[in-house]
Amino acid sequence: MIQEQPPRRARIRRTVVEVLQTAVQMVLLFLLISALIGRFEIHQVSMEPNFHEGQRVIVSKIGSLWSNWFADTAHAADAHKSSPFALQRGQIVVFKLPEPESDALIKRVIGLPGDTISFRDGAVLVNGTALDEAYVNGAYTSCNSYCEPVTLAPDSYFVMGDNRLNSLDSRSFGPITSDEIIGRVVMRYWPLDQVAIYP
Repeated sequence: MIQEQPPRRARIRRTVVEVLQTAVQMVLLFLLISALIGRFEIHQVSMEPNFHEGQRVIVSKIGSLWSNWFADTAHAADAHKSSPFALQRGQIVVFKLPEPESDALIKRVIGLPGDTISFRDGAVLVNGTALDEAYVNGAYTSCNSYCEPVTLAPDSYFVMGDNRLNSLDSRSFGPITSDEIIGRVVMRYWPLDQVAIYP
């Protein structure tokens, strides 16, 4: 039995439709991935010795999107516990201050909403207890402007660089809000011999 072949024009039309559908799917996938993750190259020394200039990181934006979508649920000082993507102390974030033309910064989360941050004898205290900060390699933590005990609002975070002697951070400009946070660093992917995953 001989099966009738579809006309050449119909085959071309079907091929064009399939190509367009594939292109649209690829664009949608790219937009989805771009909304959920970001890639940044480090141009600062404030996170040395743990991050260096020229290294590249992948940032998860899921937590920031979650907090923006569900911002109306953040009422109590422990509101950060209500999100499955809530930031944890010690995690590293990329954020942008509201000043015009300010660059994105990378810092470590030290204080969470509701925490009280203070400084004593070169140590950082969270709720009166000295924070164990192995990542600063014993560096002395001095203070600039925000030296008195700071109690963080429900939507605020205290961030500092690991290079405590050379870091513009919450000690100078104060706490940041979740609206200013672009995302959390989840991976260093460049250079290839320094790939690392961050919880």
